[in-house]
Amino acid sequence: MAIPSQTEMYKFVLETVAEYPQFSRRQAKDAVCQKLNLSAEERSQKTSSEVPIYESRTGWAVSWLCDAGYIARVGRGMYVITEGGKQILREHLNTSEFAKRVHAGRNNQAQKESGQSAEQEDTISDTSPMERLDVIVNEMHSQLSNEIMNAILSVEGRAGDSFFERIVTDLLEKMGYGKGSVTSASNDGGIDGIIKTDPLGFNPILIQAKRYAADHCVGRPEIQGFAGALGAVSRGAFITTSYFSQAAIEFAKNYPHSDIVLIDGKKLTELMIQYNLGVSVERDIYIKRIDSDYFEQ
Repeated sequence: MAIPSQTEMYKFVLETVAEYPQFSRRQAKDAVCQKLNLSAEERSQKTSSEVPIYESRTGWAVSWLCDAGYIARVGRGMYVITEGGKQILREHLNTSEFAKRVHAGRNNQAQKESGQSAEQEDTISDTSPMERLDVIVNEMHSQLSNEIMNAILSVEGRAGDSFFERIVTDLLEKMGYGKGSVTSASNDGGIDGIIKTDPLGFNPILIQAKRYAADHCVGRPEIQGFAGALGAVSRGAFITTSYFSQAAIEFAKNYPHSDIVLIDGKKLTELMIQYNLGVSVERDIYIKRIDSDYFEQ
């Protein structure tokens, strides 16, 4: 059985835990996994914070069912199904109606606790809040990637090429590979940058940086030329703002004399964001979750 959506998970979790006199969050997650008979691949699907998706959705379902009054805390990290929970299961509601009742119960409870009317109802979603946050972050990173690429391509001529060579050497430095330098444009032999991975430069990484339009395909001949320029050097990185043909990828993968890494425009901007090159942090947001182990000691 596939992982239920967040909407489906409310009812599934309540049906699952109804079979237990009492349960912890960990027990609920394990029971859901067992009842779903999830494959290894399904169990390995994770959110951006490395939490398995089925665990994330189960955890949120437990929290919201508790808020709605269908389960209740009875001790340190322990829960039981309430009479209200048993009653709603007897009604045999469909998934959509069940989710609406859970959200309505949460809103009613929030209204009682605050003494005020709820300003708006929760949006019912098939994904957990963490998954929705992942979507927002990915959208923001996609936009930032476009802005980074536009900035790289906006400088015209040789000045822009030199700027790009500096970017790629700075990136490998940021990634911890060693001290980088840009080679002389008049005598680079097809090599645009060098990373010295040790103080004496015994095991360098050679770089070729090609600033192309996004629709330019880097083919096998260019990678073959780069391989020839490596000579006896065992490691090289070909970095471009565009993309590689499948033939180029296969050649680099199977080249027997050196390890050649290909970094296309998409991967380049992802790495620049990851290693904070050419970007600045606008706001830090820390997403926290309950430490179940602490409460279940």
